[in-house]
Amino acid sequence: MIYVICVNLISLNGPLRRMIPLFPDFKPLELADRAAIDAAGQGFPPYSDFNFTNMYAWDTQGAMRLSRLHGNIVVQFIDYLNETPFLTFIGQQRITETASALLALATTTFNTAALRFIPEEVAQGLAAHGFAVMQDHDASDYVYAVDHLAGMHQWVGRRSRNRIRQFAARYPDYAIRHQPLALIDAVEYRALFMTWARRKNGAAPDASNEYRAFERLLHLSAAIEVVALYADAGLVGFSSFELMRHDTALVHFSKTDNAFHPGVCDVLYWEEARVLQAKGIKHYNWEQDLGLPGLRHSKKKYEPCHFLNKYTVSEA
Repeated sequence: MIYVICVNLISLNGPLRRMIPLFPDFKPLELADRAAIDAAGQGFPPYSDFNFTNMYAWDTQGAMRLSRLHGNIVVQFIDYLNETPFLTFIGQQRITETASALLALATTTFNTAALRFIPEEVAQGLAAHGFAVMQDHDASDYVYAVDHLAGMHQWVGRRSRNRIRQFAARYPDYAIRHQPLALIDAVEYRALFMTWARRKNGAAPDASNEYRAFERLLHLSAAIEVVALYADAGLVGFSSFELMRHDTALVHFSKTDNAFHPGVCDVLYWEEARVLQAKGIKHYNWEQDLGLPGLRHSKKKYEPCHFLNKYTVSEA
């Protein structure tokens, strides 16, 4: 598949141009920036990191900043795990000048001469102009074929198939509820998130950066849908997603009570794929694994069909 990239924010209407200042000035990320972020990513595959919902939810410290340079959107991003800032950008206008200016700022401000989360399409262009580029495998988005996941119950010789059947046999009255995020019972979702967190690491879940991001998502319900799995009259799993361009859905948060039954994840993702399939969605972006071994294992076992790769860029 070939994507033609041409993003030039100078052509956007006046109010959007005034919202995001010219480099080197920056402004905080705000709800009003959705249209500008969406426009900047139109010519790219649907990278999770440049999805507005994702950006807004994970801006838990209010530290994300936006600027524009040569028609590109510049983002002072915040690392998902350690919450340290770094610079990135999306766009294809005068990319060598843009990268050089941002690298100079990164060196003086963040004491690191590197840009992160640079989309592959941009990184290839920078490499052709002499920049050093290195793929960040921890940041690659996992993309799955929806039809493949929807056929999980037919995967011959696989545990997922067996667990789906075992779950259905044990809980024949299990239920799937698909609804907009705005209509969910947030109390039971918070409770399941905390159950998952306690069983995973025993830490106070409401103190984690991920939980704070989840809370922000709950207050940003536009365009978000949820597939929830109920068994024994209780919520045992949920996955939230957003419909994107290119017949793709992007996951935001998925949590399950793995102690309830070994097949909870398999049933949830299988049922979610069937919901997406019915909507005509072809691909499902399950974001990156952040280099976490457990997360990497769980993502790989569902057999991604391809990745959206991101790069770290520095001067050669």
